[in-house]
Formats: sequence, structure tokens, C-alpha cells
Amino acid sequence: MISTCISRTLVALGAATILSACTETSGLAAGGTSIAIEAAPSPAVAALQGAGSKTFSNDLGDSITLTRAYLVIANAEVESGCGPNFSAALEGLFDFFIPAAQAHTVATPTATGEPHVINLLGADNLPAAIGSISPPLANYCGVHLDLLAADSDALGLPTGAGEPDMIGKTLHIEGSYTLAAGGSGAISISTGASLLGRDLLLPALVMISNSNRSGTVRFGINYDTWFNAVDLAALEAETAAQTNPTDINVGQVLQNVTASIHAL
Repeated sequence: MISTCISRTLVALGAATILSACTETSGLAAGGTSIAIEAAPSPAVAALQGAGSKTFSNDLGDSITLTRAYLVIANAEVESGCGPNFSAALEGLFDFFIPAAQAHTVATPTATGEPHVINLLGADNLPAAIGSISPPLANYCGVHLDLLAADSDALGLPTGAGEPDMIGKTLHIEGSYTLAAGGSGAISISTGASLLGRDLLLPALVMISNSNRSGTVRFGINYDTWFNAVDLAALEAETAAQTNPTDINVGQVLQNVTASIHAL
């Protein structure tokens, strides 16, 4: 049945939030539709950089250089109903992860259901395809992302000499730092922790209809915010033997990683 489209906005958390969205023939199955899901490294403050090692400063004035940085997006699911709390902010330091490992998601017409390893050392703001779906006719207002460990079937697994084994891992970071107050050291973080899912409100509706059967959902990752409010020397000590998500500075990095993902 053709329904009347209704949409309204609410100012929440300082941004406009779309409360509801529908289309004519909303929810009807439709062959031949497509939404491409894309991701890109996207610095919040640092100058744009090409592919390769990334150098930037944190909010404490420390200099960081990333020589490897991989993040796994296990699933991307578009949403046609976005309530006022859809993209609510994290509330506390340990809201960043789910302690118990999660099973793999399943591909559906609105969800990719396939893990993809994103290389954050790609060129800034250059989107890379991480999946495609064929959804019903509707107006899509948001996307839900699952950040879970990769398996052997994950797309984009790094290969080659010196590259990390990302199977069973959600995040892998290598690099170095120089403190504003003097001193330097190494960064090494590798964890299979299941991070809290991220809900992103899209800047504009992706309208899939009989007359417009394709669209794109794109998100960026502000890697230059990952080490804000982090004591880098303490982080190095915490990760000398292994990465424990509940260590204070590791936990801050993981929260920063989750919070750094944003819609483009």
C-alpha cells in the first residue's frame, strides 16, 4: 500500500536528528536495488595525507606516527527508522566494548554481514568499497556498524612480509610517538575485543525508490583522534606483554576508535 511520507527532525546533541523516514512503497522487496557501503581514513584535525605512514599530533601535543593500522567492520546495516537516541554518544570509559565474543552477523537485504578489514594507511578521504546490499524500497536515514574480530573469510586481510595476522583481531596498530615534554617510544596494540556497535545518522536520506534504485552510504574514521587523552608512555608499558582492553590507556584508545567513526 502506498503510504504518505512523513519526516521530522529533532535537534539533539547539537545536531539535527531525523526521527522518522518513509517512502512510497516503503518496505516492499525490490530486485535490482543497490546501496554501496564505503569507508575512508578521514582525519579530524591533521592535514590530509596520502597512502603510507600517517603522522599527526594528539590533544596533548604529542606526535604519533602510525606504520600499521587496521580496523575490522564486521557488518554494516542500513536503517529506515532513526529515533532520537539512534546515534547517542558513549557514556563512559568502558562503554567501548562487549566483553563476550559475538557470533558472525548474517547478510540480509539491508546488511552486508561480511567482515572487512579497513587499512587506515590508505589515502585520506579516498573511499574504499566494503560491501554492497540490495535493500527494499525505503528512505534510509542511518547505518549500524558492528566492530568484531575478523575470521578467515574476511575481506581485505593484510598479506605480505611483516603484515599482522588479523584473523581473530578487531584492531591492530603499530607506530611510534614523541612526547611534547620529551621522550619517545613505540606503539603496539592488537586486540580481538568486540567493540560497541556504532550507530551513525546519515547527513542526508538515501532514497531507494522505483525511480531511484541505487545509492551510497559512506563513513570516515578519524584516526588522528585515537590517542587523545592517552598517556603514551603508560600505554607502551600497558601493552609491553599483551593488549588488555581493560587497562586504562588501552581502554581510552578503544573508546576513541569507536567514537572516531562518523558518517560522511
